[in-house]
Amino acid sequence: MKILVFSFIFFVPIIMLAQKSQEKIIYLIPGQGSDGRLFKNINIEKYKTKVIKYTVPVKGETMASYARRLSSQIDTTKRYSIVGVSLGGMLAVEMSKVMRPEEVILIASAKTKNEIPKLYSFFRKFPVYKLFGGNFYKYWTIVLQPLYEPMDKEYQKLWRHMLLQKNPKFMKRAVRCIIEWDNEEYDKKIIQHIHGTKDKTLPVKNIHGPILIENGTHVMTLTKGKEISKIINMEIMANNGH
Repeated sequence: MKILVFSFIFFVPIIMLAQKSQEKIIYLIPGQGSDGRLFKNINIEKYKTKVIKYTVPVKGETMASYARRLSSQIDTTKRYSIVGVSLGGMLAVEMSKVMRPEEVILIASAKTKNEIPKLYSFFRKFPVYKLFGGNFYKYWTIVLQPLYEPMDKEYQKLWRHMLLQKNPKFMKRAVRCIIEWDNEEYDKKIIQHIHGTKDKTLPVKNIHGPILIENGTHVMTLTKGKEISKIINMEIMANNGH
């Protein structure tokens, strides 16, 4: 009897600890003009998800430095992967350099500065974007997004609401992070990139080796959630040897 009691006391904590180490969390990083509601149509099977919450970048902060600060929200004592949309994907690339996620999945994003339109290089050399405040970027996006990447009224209403709630200082400093981003490398072993054929914000012609979503736009995380979820789940399952 004593042996049984001892075995229970000794082994149960070890088993529980082992189970805890097998837990996995998928961290979701939304785009610059959105929040966790962006992932309302994303269904990740078997694993818990947690949305990374944006803070305002420090004045002059680089993408790499900002990514390191946000990464403090990730519990590295457990297994984890990162899914990032647009700006969130760029941050995920930077996080992957200093952390050990099992997978990094980008949606409508860029892996390096070379996948960002040339216009951003122009602004890097001639920083006229600094003349505009954060509210300009908010309302400019609200006006233009529906014109060149339309979505139905329900999604348009949500998109607009997410944008309106954004901190103007965050918007301006996030724009700077993107324009000044100088990354030229990424880990091809763990990074997968999902991109839409009709993304006009980050045109697919600049993207190296993406998994394509036919007719997907820059807002396809909302509008093509079912297709994207299927790819994400396949990638995660494949990496786990299932």
